[in-house]
Amino acid sequence: MSRLPARRWLMVLALISVLSLSLAVSGSVGAQCTPRYDWPTYTVQPGDTLYRIALRYGTDSTTLAVANCLTDINRIEVGQVLRVPPTGVVVTPAPLPTTAPTAGRGYNLNVTYQAFERGFMLFRRDNAEISVYSGSVSGSLRNFPVSSYTNLPDNPLGAAPAGLIRPIFGFGKVWGNYPDIQAALGWAISNEQGYITTVTRYGIGVFDWVRPDTNRVLVSGPSNNRTWALNGAVVLPTPIPPTAAPSVTTTQASYQVYEGGFLIWEANTGNVVAFYNDSSYRVFRARDYVGLPDNPVLDPTPFGRVRPLFALGKVWGNYSDVRIKLGWALAPEQGWITTFRTTSIAGTTSTCFALPDGRQVAYGIFGIGGGTQMWYTGSC
Repeated sequence: MSRLPARRWLMVLALISVLSLSLAVSGSVGAQCTPRYDWPTYTVQPGDTLYRIALRYGTDSTTLAVANCLTDINRIEVGQVLRVPPTGVVVTPAPLPTTAPTAGRGYNLNVTYQAFERGFMLFRRDNAEISVYSGSVSGSLRNFPVSSYTNLPDNPLGAAPAGLIRPIFGFGKVWGNYPDIQAALGWAISNEQGYITTVTRYGIGVFDWVRPDTNRVLVSGPSNNRTWALNGAVVLPTPIPPTAAPSVTTTQASYQVYEGGFLIWEANTGNVVAFYNDSSYRVFRARDYVGLPDNPVLDPTPFGRVRPLFALGKVWGNYSDVRIKLGWALAPEQGWITTFRTTSIAGTTSTCFALPDGRQVAYGIFGIGGGTQMWYTGSC
């Protein structure tokens, strides 16, 4: 057997020393870390990332990594068992919008906020939507559902200029991959800040929420053309008043409340209607879903949430935009008997009914700023 030269022996010994030191450090870190055994478990599924799991449970990747003694937040494996917070995102269902500013009601929302040179960004933890507010004290608003940025590369821009901050995570994806957003906002001037804000709805498409600096951000207008202003005055649109006698139908129906709104099923028509917390809605005729497979979503149902079934499950599971806007169900489906009163005037239609808890809902086409938009309100 040939002998290694002395120089090679020294290199081998040095390598062994480095490996031994690395193992010793790893063992020390492992010995100092205790997983959160008081938290329930979650089994990693195909397509999961630590970031996505964190979104489902209202936390962040760093918190999950610390709770599970992970040394690399980018490495998890299918079948791996993780400890997750004991509850999902706690979101109080939004009250129905009303047409009276004095009747505005607030609800809590778990969000993340970051200030920029010429505006700010907001991340909703209930549905992972990111909103870009451009302007200093007023301006335009643009929303990015999670499907529009989740598959984009991480922020491709390099280091920020001195005194400024490079956006990361979801904010970084939107900011770094949309040049018009970069131009509108400039660089970030603060780190991300997570907190619970209070959202108050005043009417059709009109609501405000509170920033970390306690200023109110008033949002108004249809969902595809919204504007905002700091501490603005509430000016409500006026619904088109009905003048014709309504058609009346009493029927069986189903209701289910979600993180971002609620779904109903109407037995007399077979329609499934999705009502979103932004006051918009969408109607699905029976032909739109009856031939679709039962809820095909295989993601594990987060703790404290419910997997939709039957017709509601078909719509929720097969229409990703509905699923993104609504989030998970907060309670099982509930059947009840209600009366639908539909009024048609000059080609417009408004339908009014009562929910199982007695609240009134009216949805249809209403006058907004001289035009018409599809909205729903909490009064008939």
